[in-house]
This record gives sequence, C-alpha cells and structure tokens, in this order.
Amino acid sequence: MTIKLLWTVLVSGAVIALGLSLVLRWLGTAGLPVPLASRTPDAVRYAVSRAEGLRVFLSALLFRLVIFVLVGLFTCLVLYPGSGPDAALWTWQRWDALHYVNLAELGYTGYMEDGKHLFLVFFPLYPWLMRLVSFITGNTMAAGLLISFLTYAGGCVYLYQLAAWELGERAARRAVLFLSIFPYAFFFGGIMTEGLFLFTTAAGLWYIRRHRWWLAGVFGVLAAMTRMHGILLIGAAAAELVEDRGRFDWREIGRRLPALLLPALGTLVYLALNWQVGGDPFAFTVMQEHWSQGFCWISDTLWYVLNNALSYPTQAVRYQLWIPTIVLFPIFFALVLYARKKFRSMYVLYGFVYLVLNYSLSWLLSAGRYLSCGLPFFLFAAALTENRRWLTILISAGMSIGFVLMLYGYLTGGQIM
Repeated sequence: MTIKLLWTVLVSGAVIALGLSLVLRWLGTAGLPVPLASRTPDAVRYAVSRAEGLRVFLSALLFRLVIFVLVGLFTCLVLYPGSGPDAALWTWQRWDALHYVNLAELGYTGYMEDGKHLFLVFFPLYPWLMRLVSFITGNTMAAGLLISFLTYAGGCVYLYQLAAWELGERAARRAVLFLSIFPYAFFFGGIMTEGLFLFTTAAGLWYIRRHRWWLAGVFGVLAAMTRMHGILLIGAAAAELVEDRGRFDWREIGRRLPALLLPALGTLVYLALNWQVGGDPFAFTVMQEHWSQGFCWISDTLWYVLNNALSYPTQAVRYQLWIPTIVLFPIFFALVLYARKKFRSMYVLYGFVYLVLNYSLSWLLSAGRYLSCGLPFFLFAAALTENRRWLTILISAGMSIGFVLMLYGYLTGGQIM
C-alpha cells in the first residue's frame, strides 16, 4: 500500500508539474508575467513545393504497397500455404478491423451483439468511407486498405510540410522516416483508423500553423468523426492563435472562434449517431463497459500496466502487450520534456495532452497503436537527432527491428491490437 501511494505521488506529481510548466510557458508567450516563460522559437520556414510533396506522397504510398505485398507473400507461403490471393486481404481482418468491416457492411443499426449496439464505441467516418469506397473496389476489406494507404500517404505529406516549416528539409525526412518505421506503424496499412486519423490531424495541425483557421476546422471535424482525440485540435488552434498574437486579443479570438470550435461539430455528429441508434447521445459510455473501458487516473493506469508487465500470467502477453506499453510512456514523456522550450505551444501542449489521455484508460490495450498518431512526437524526434547521425541510425535501427517484430506478432495472432 505504501509503494502504491508513493507511485501515485511521484507519477501524478511529474505529470502535473510538466503540464503546469507547459501552461505557464504558453501564458508567458501571451505576454503575462508568469514564471517559466520563454521566447517562442523561430521556424526555419522551408516551403515544400508541389513536386516535392508529390514525391513524398508517392514514396509513402510505395512503402505501404511494398509492406502489403510482403505480408501477402508471407501469409500465402508461410502462414497458410496454398491459400488464395484473397488471403492478402483477410489476413488484415484482425481485432477491431473485423468490427469496421461489419459496420461498413451492416451499419450501426444492423451490427449488434447480444441484442446490443456495442459497436457504437467505434467512430463513424472510417466505416462510412469504407462503405462508399466499396462501391468502387467491390470488396469492403479492399476499400478499408485503400483508404488507409491513401490517407497514410497524404498524412506523410502534411507531416513533411510541418517538419520542413519548423525544422528544415532534412529534419522533415527524418520525421516521416520515424513515423513510418515506428514499431506500430504497420497499422497505417491495415483496416484500422490510424491512416485516416493521421491524415486529418496532420492536415489540421498544418493549417493551424499556417493560420488557415477554417480549413483547420474542417479537418478537425473529420478528425473528431474518426477518433475522440480529434477534438484536441481545438486546443491546438487556441494555443497557436494566442501565441501568435502575443497576447489575449479577445476581439481576434471572438472573430476566429467559430472556425476554432468547428471540430466540435464532428463530435456532435458522433453523439447524434448514438442518439439515433441507441436512443441516447451518450449511449457509447454504456457500451464502453462491455469493452472494460473508461477513464482512469494516469498513475493508476501505469500502475496496473507495470504490474502486468512484471507478473501477467501469460509470459508471451507480457512481451507483446504490457512491457511495450510501460516502456513507451517514459520515452514519449521524455520527448515532451525535451521539446518544451524548443517548439511552439501548439505542438507541445497537444502532444502532452494526447499522451496523458491515451494513458488514462481503465484497460489500455492499444497504447502503441494510439501513439503512432502522436504527430508532434515525431517532430520532436527529428529535432533531437539534428546533427546526430549516430542517434538517427540507432533510433532507426531500433524502430525497424520493433516494426518487424510487432508486425510478425500481429500476423501470427499475438496480443498486438
């Protein structure tokens, strides 16, 4: 009991202290006389040409296609010898992917379990797009994969533009590289929402940074219809608007408020879906109980994750799920610490809140997959490796090995979801 209390105090204290320091720094950029204020760093402002952006898009798309082909060959020749070409599709229909396929084919009213609409916990944009694209592909799984491939490639372009604007061309290449070989990045090419969420949030952050508020709001709507975390773009936009003005310009804030709050429309669409299907705009909160999900204070989440990493009965699950989950948190937390005075508040505050929310779940099974969409962290890693070629090689090699191991575990039925 004493150890648990000490853990709670230390973890909660570290998280609260870092969060408070980031807020104070942001308030300092707004001209308030607060401690820990620091100057807003200057951007390199490297503008990416259309031709360069197209090269990034095609390179990212080719990378996804190569992974798809290799996985298909591995499935047909090693995992299920003699299986037909369609094995390259259904091998990706694992874990939540099956639910997205069923939602696209049956709809939210038609896809139930035990007479309950349990799948209202899945946000609607991805399955709706799958249904639409399946009219072209003739296959729902193929539609989901095509959406993931294209949105991943588009997300890489926006991430590249962000990194190039802040850090320069070479850093932009590293940011996209780190994103693409992150151990859980194979989900960008699966029947999951990762690619779509990457695209919508990267676009949203890019237009926020360039102060194109209405475009940022539109992509925020799409992000909020893809995942709960899409609503965080409102905070990123507000942080950037205030920091750019150098003060709390209430007239300017009021003028921009409709565009800044536009992502909330995506959340309202999701609540309306819950109301239509479940008779309650918050029906998803009841359905979450089936999935053992809900809010959990971050120190409590990390406590049970740590205990499972040390003593979970099935050793394979420890290595596949719990150990990576506990290891990733201090790495990403350290990246926020590193970046707190080197990046604009819109990136650091967004990254911090994104990390904390993902580690505040009552049963955290997909931390690595969620963190693959934490775009600011790949900017931070690109800055960290500037003029450190040895570190770039070390990180790239480590993540590439992790990518292969996690993908292998996923394909062979491991607890990687």
